[in-house]
Amino acid sequence: MLYTPARPARSIPLPPASALQRAALREYRTVDLEARLASASPHTLVSMLFDKLAATIREAHAAAVATDAPRRLKATEKALALVDGLDATLDDHRGGDVAQSLHKVYALVHENLLEGSPQSLKQSAAAIDAIADAWRQIAPRSSPTRPAA
Repeated sequence: MLYTPARPARSIPLPPASALQRAALREYRTVDLEARLASASPHTLVSMLFDKLAATIREAHAAAVATDAPRRLKATEKALALVDGLDATLDDHRGGDVAQSLHKVYALVHENLLEGSPQSLKQSAAAIDAIADAWRQIAPRSSPTRPAA
């Protein structure tokens, strides 16, 4: 004998597939970022900050070109926080002239972000890209792994 329920089963409405996909992608990005942060060296963490800063400045630039003030201001706020954070981490005593030069570059980038013109944002992105490239070139070499004995 077959069992038939007294009431038909109610289906649970699911969000559209695209919403599920976006949520899954956001979750994956969060987990991926957390994993990269947990295993990153200090040098790699700074590289990640440079990457995020450059992307955020490019976002502000694209918004400025599109005359989308709210989007530009949101990206500018994030970029200012990143620039200020990078500037605050400089060690003036150990960094010497390099630290002083970076303070000046970060101050200029800060001013350009506040100006918010497409040209000033483009200059800031180029400056951060140059610093990030130099930072990557001085990456400490990881010690070679020894074969198991």
